[in-house]
Amino acid sequence: MIIQISDQRLVRRIKSIALRERRKPVEVIAEALKVYEEKAQAVPVTMPFLLAIANLGASGQGDIAERDEEILATEIDRTSGDASLCQ
Repeated sequence: MIIQISDQRLVRRIKSIALRERRKPVEVIAEALKVYEEKAQAVPVTMPFLLAIANLGASGQGDIAERDEEILATEIDRTSGDASLCQ
């Protein structure tokens, strides 16, 4: 199998690493692929980020926006503005 890399900067990086480590370029690429595969296997396959955070703040209550001032008033101490005092 022959694989051509058209990105010359990448080719130079591979050659530079190979020269520095006294290895063949194909060995450098094989090692990089091995590391990539190991990392890919370590990370569980999940849904895309945007789908993962969709509805993260959903409360199930439809009137939150209309009642925001009322809800915040019960959460904040009016004299100090400190949320921790109203627990």
